[in-house]
Amino acid sequence: MTAEKLKYQRLCTLFLLLASTMTVMAGATLAPALPGMEAAFAQTAQAEFWVKMSLTIPGLVIAICAPFMGVLLDKINNKSVLVGALIFYALTGFSGYLFQDSLVVILMSRIGLGVAVAGIMVSCTILAGEYFKGPKLGQYMGLQAAFGGFGGVAFLSMSGMLAQQNWTYVFFIYLFSLVILPGVMAFLYDPKKQSQAGKTQKNEQALIFDKNKLFSCYGLAVLEILVLYSIVLHLPFMLTSLNLGNSMETGFALAFLMLTMSLVSLGYGVISRYFSIFTLHAFGWLLISFGLLGLSQSNVMETILSALLVTGIGLGLIRPNLFIWLFSFTPLPMRGKVIGGITTCFFIGQFISSIVTEPVVQAYGYEVLFLLIGMLAFILILIICITLFVKKAINKSNNIALEP
Repeated sequence: MTAEKLKYQRLCTLFLLLASTMTVMAGATLAPALPGMEAAFAQTAQAEFWVKMSLTIPGLVIAICAPFMGVLLDKINNKSVLVGALIFYALTGFSGYLFQDSLVVILMSRIGLGVAVAGIMVSCTILAGEYFKGPKLGQYMGLQAAFGGFGGVAFLSMSGMLAQQNWTYVFFIYLFSLVILPGVMAFLYDPKKQSQAGKTQKNEQALIFDKNKLFSCYGLAVLEILVLYSIVLHLPFMLTSLNLGNSMETGFALAFLMLTMSLVSLGYGVISRYFSIFTLHAFGWLLISFGLLGLSQSNVMETILSALLVTGIGLGLIRPNLFIWLFSFTPLPMRGKVIGGITTCFFIGQFISSIVTEPVVQAYGYEVLFLLIGMLAFILILIICITLFVKKAINKSNNIALEP
């Protein structure tokens, strides 16, 4: 490989990674601004609920649009969709600043943002699956999760500082998509579409497609995002209720969580060489359960950060691991639909996070919320372990029965 071609491939990878960080900005970046936003619309009926919905409503839109994006991207140019989505992302994201006096318009702009994120997330993941194969795909997925986390650190830290000045300044961050747009247009390319022979192969592969594994991935994706957004959504208000900091410090606490996730995901390519997909996923959820249980018992910043550290390690393991598992059994011609499906699951989890968790917070408080989620995560681990044990026992007994 020539030096020029290697440089081109590195730039292609870099701008694909940068484009994927836009999905992080879509929701979590707004979190430090929520208390200020609630104060600005205090006269609006049920202001706290609707302000929190502004954080999570893009998730509903993405959940609806992602499957259609996946089907569309199986047929048309992925790069063109990504470019258009980045432009629409900037327009809808920045609208929150232009129409800061209207909560209704802000909510509508967040709906538009959800459409843009659906296009970005699905197209970036499909392009990654076409650019990289084998171990390189594992390395890239680790990098993508790490970039998302590092982007979260940068954007949340910046968001916290901006929200400290004025909650509306946070919307300027969404213009970053226009900064990376020239690089995306210049260095990304769209692989050739499958031939008719590939379509025939798709029909054959679909017959042996493991739907049980697919639905397991989808269910775990919903739970992962439900955990993450329960923290992102409620931690700012929990810290406020404990008198533990301002918007900037809240942003730094969430950034610390993202940084932990990023550093772990960055090393995923190495870690995955020594442990199975199942082992990594079970261990990741075990850490998440311990972290949430710790968070439920924390009332000082030191123990809160310690709990976020443990939770972040677990989340950093399971995100790239989930995609590698998904790619391992998904036929190439079906990846658009499958990635669209898991994207829907991620953002269903994001959207329902406020609907599911807010009644618990109102009735019992933040501590009970994190305690319940931590206990449910631990129960999930037990179910996974028991299921795997039973399957292994059945396979072993079948093999013994077949022996002469």
